[in-house]
Amino acid sequence: MLKRLLTVPFLCSLLICGSALYAQEKVDSADLSYEERQVLQQLESQWDDLTAERQLRLRRGANRWQQMQPQERSQAQEQQQQLINQRFQRFNGLNRDDQIQLRNIQRRYQTLPAEQRQILREQFEKQAQQAQRNQPLRNNESLQNRDTQRRVQEVLRQNQNVVRPNVQRPQQVRPNTPERPQVTIPR
Repeated sequence: MLKRLLTVPFLCSLLICGSALYAQEKVDSADLSYEERQVLQQLESQWDDLTAERQLRLRRGANRWQQMQPQERSQAQEQQQQLINQRFQRFNGLNRDDQIQLRNIQRRYQTLPAEQRQILREQFEKQAQQAQRNQPLRNNESLQNRDTQRRVQEVLRQNQNVVRPNVQRPQQVRPNTPERPQVTIPR
């Protein structure tokens, strides 16, 4: 009797833990519903490279999108477009050297192995969450410009192992080593 009483909670806990572990597994793109595939079609080529957590968030977003009314969808699209425009404006507000440096960082990031990119992505998300909790709202434009420059410098500092300076070194011309004159002995 005692054995049965202990077995039921044990099986229930296994069921709960098992479903939690299953929820964190990656999903094959073929296992997505037709509606999810329609919404997420732009990510089809990248789907297998995404983390399980990211896939789950995207599926939830796709499901929310399907449940939205047309007016809500157009409002969400406008907000997304505004966010993209703000990012471009922020980038274009940087000086040319910072823009070049950020582009080089992006290219180097894209050439990193998937595991290293994932580690950097997780570090970035963690730092972004911490910064979001710690920063008060700023309305002053000069503070925003200084903050942007500070963030660029911080990103550059944090990615020093990825960033190589954009310096073209002149080719060193080695001088010819002097040759010892041949000594001829008179006879």
